[in-house]
Amino acid sequence: MERRQWGALGEEIAARFLELQGCTVLQRNVRHADVEIDLVARQGPCILLVEVKMRSGTLVPARSSLGQRQEQRLLRAARAMLQRYAWAAHVRLDVIAIDIEPASLRLEHLRGALPR
Repeated sequence: MERRQWGALGEEIAARFLELQGCTVLQRNVRHADVEIDLVARQGPCILLVEVKMRSGTLVPARSSLGQRQEQRLLRAARAMLQRYAWAAHVRLDVIAIDIEPASLRLEHLRGALPR
C-alpha cells in the first residue's frame, strides 16, 4: 500500500472512531498556519485538532512517533485557529495512535496530548 493510501486508511479509522465517540468530523487534511491537520472535529463546544499516527510492524509504537518539531507546528496551527475563528474558543490538540499487527489493531486516543 502506498504511503498516501496508508495515511488515508489511518485517517478513516480515526474519523470513524471519533464519530462513535459522539464527535462530528468537520474537516480532513486542512491547513492552518501552513500546517496540515489530519482531522478537525467538534465534541460539544470543543474543537479537536487531531493528528493521526499509524504504524505497522515496527518497534516504535505509533504514540511515540510524534516528534517535537511536529508538535510545535500543531501548536502554531492551534494558535492561528484561535485567532482567526471566534467560534473556536475551546481548541484541544489530540493524537490518535493506531498500531496494526498481523492479528490485531490497537487504537489510543490521547486527549489533550500536546501542551498549550
